[in-house]
Amino acid sequence: MNQRVFSKEWSDWILENISRGCDLDDIYSILFKQGFNENDIEKALNYSPGQQKKIKLNEESPKEKRIQSNVIKFQKSFKSIPKYTQKGFIKTTIDKGVFKKITDFYHANQNSKKTEVVAGDFVTNVDKKSTPSRTIDLPDQLKDEIHTSLLKDLEQWSSTKLLPTYVYGIRIYQNGAILVPHKDRKETHIIGTIINIEQDLISQWPLEIEDHDGKVHKIYLEPGEVIFYESATLMHGRPVPLEGKLFSNVFCHYMPDIS
Repeated sequence: MNQRVFSKEWSDWILENISRGCDLDDIYSILFKQGFNENDIEKALNYSPGQQKKIKLNEESPKEKRIQSNVIKFQKSFKSIPKYTQKGFIKTTIDKGVFKKITDFYHANQNSKKTEVVAGDFVTNVDKKSTPSRTIDLPDQLKDEIHTSLLKDLEQWSSTKLLPTYVYGIRIYQNGAILVPHKDRKETHIIGTIINIEQDLISQWPLEIEDHDGKVHKIYLEPGEVIFYESATLMHGRPVPLEGKLFSNVFCHYMPDIS
């Protein structure tokens, strides 16, 4: 892993997330995974997560090893990321049984919300002060089930054998939240999905996404609906501030399987 030096942007990011009350372990984990040196992180945070958590961060699961091996093979095979579909995105629905499991877990764990720490600061708030999003962590078994439930349809849509990479917890956007237009991680987030779990809005909050020809589209989701999209190559975001109480999503990522 290449070690990085803290820029002013990263230092500002640390200060902002600390001021929001974000968990220091979460901040430490993100910085570590971004390639920063442990000692530099501890100096910047004035905090050490303890030896057991450090050991866990350094451990690579068999799944993670497979993902990283696949990333290397993919980068050797392609100089740039190919286009997999004509338009780049489509709206569909998630399996009702899987959706029920997600929503049951979501409603049963409302007391487990925590302030989200997002590297790159692409989730922000219109007033630059309020917390733009919170998260509820998902258990690994449910993450795997979500990944698997979408895989066949995604492979059919993209005409590509896919490797599931990452599923994140439930992100709960809050009033005033903005998702700055961006592209996802080109190494592992090549095909993405957005599953809407719940929303309580004054006005609709569309995902704005460019197609492969550069035309911008607005996509509106209802609970149980999902967007498939080529997330590493298409610019996408929610640049208009959220008007309402909340908008909760699950993000699920894949990449072409080169094995």
